[in-house]
Amino acid sequence: MQPDSSRRLLQWNIIVSMMSQIASLIINLISKRVICIYLDLEYLGLQSLYSNFCDVLSFAFFGAGTAMLFSFYGPMAKGDKEQLAATYRYYDNIYRKLTWIFSGIGVLTTLPAVFSVNASISDSEVAVTFVTFMLSIVLYNRHMVRNYYIQADQRRYFVAAVTGMVDALALAAEILVLKLLKSYEAFVICILLKNLFTNYIFGCYLKSRYSYLFTRVPQLEKAEKDSIKANVTDMVMYRFGKVLISNTDNIFISRFINTAMVGIYSNYQFIIAGITSLVSAFYEAVTARIGQMLSVKDKEDQYAEFRFYSFLNSWMAGASIVCFFYLVQDFLKIWMGAVARLDQKIIIIIIVNYYLETCRFATKMYRESAGLFRNIKRMILIKGILNIVLSFFMGKFWGLEGILLATAVSSAVTLFWYEPLVVYRYFKKSFVNELYYQAAAVIQMACSFVTAGLAAGHLSGNGPAGFLLKAAVCGVSANVCYVLSYLYVKKKL
Repeated sequence: MQPDSSRRLLQWNIIVSMMSQIASLIINLISKRVICIYLDLEYLGLQSLYSNFCDVLSFAFFGAGTAMLFSFYGPMAKGDKEQLAATYRYYDNIYRKLTWIFSGIGVLTTLPAVFSVNASISDSEVAVTFVTFMLSIVLYNRHMVRNYYIQADQRRYFVAAVTGMVDALALAAEILVLKLLKSYEAFVICILLKNLFTNYIFGCYLKSRYSYLFTRVPQLEKAEKDSIKANVTDMVMYRFGKVLISNTDNIFISRFINTAMVGIYSNYQFIIAGITSLVSAFYEAVTARIGQMLSVKDKEDQYAEFRFYSFLNSWMAGASIVCFFYLVQDFLKIWMGAVARLDQKIIIIIIVNYYLETCRFATKMYRESAGLFRNIKRMILIKGILNIVLSFFMGKFWGLEGILLATAVSSAVTLFWYEPLVVYRYFKKSFVNELYYQAAAVIQMACSFVTAGLAAGHLSGNGPAGFLLKAAVCGVSANVCYVLSYLYVKKKL
């Protein structure tokens, strides 16, 4: 691929991915609000609970997908279509088997899902809607191999555009269904149809653009299959550890407090997840390029780019944390009206968890692009098990605060320091560089907090106009110290 073509694809990936994520946030904001209007806050909690259960069921699909991207980078850089076709078919077979396995597990999970709901919703409705929701996710995951192949070819912009447009059409149908039928089951059926339609579009695109994937080619050699199996196993274990961390909180909240509290917390969780998706969209857009460049550049050039992306990472994470802290309560008042809100100390714990997760996005991108899967799986499992144990005991004693603190503790003592260590070993660089990076990131964020607080702290943020003014002032002031830092570093270089 020519440099100009690669650069254009990168630009398209970044622009369209960011626009798609913003559109997705708006769509989900409207969807959640509509559920509250036509149904009840408990159904909002039910939706979050189902998502958590199904994320647990999806861990193997996402784990295999990350390994799949790594398997495609080398052959794509060389233009080896025969190797690509054989690899694609092998992964497609893996996904077929996973679909049967997790469909069965999903049906068996219905009872735990019903048990986890602590609300005035009948068990039969919970069971029926959960099975429908679960099938919509599993059937969508079945053909994610198409999605990943398109992304590996640096065409994530197509995936993002299709997903955004279909989501927008589905939102209109969901609003109409809820308004006319006021049925959560009908709402979930809309999600199922949306996912099936999205898969159909990706399938047509794949057959049209990558017809060579469907020609007869020799199977992979045993050594290649064994290598793929090892990478898939490592990444599946990694993803399993991740779901133990990020997808069990709502289950504990529902049991120890109630499902309505899941709905209240899910509003904050949705906003922070939306911000996270915007940051991760940037890195996902450049991941395919990084993966292919690792095959041709030497370690010093790779490390120079890694440092640049790490600085961008600290900028995105820090500025978004500052804006979230000063704006979230005002935004929720406009978005959800009189719905109960969380204490400020809970907000602080939420942003600590957010920072511990997002400050490693650049590190994670390089680790996965370099195929460093085996190095991380044990630590992520330790983190997941630790999170469950701490959430159970701390949740019993301190409720929501204890459950969220458990996530922060389990992250801080495991992956927060270990994942960067793996990457610095890959670059053959001292881990002291990571200590400098984290110290600089914290100082920059503290300066940003002070600057934004002085500039926007006195603004009320009441009403849409007042909120937009406060958001604009906060957004500009939060980025001042990062812009100055960038100019200073650029001048030094």
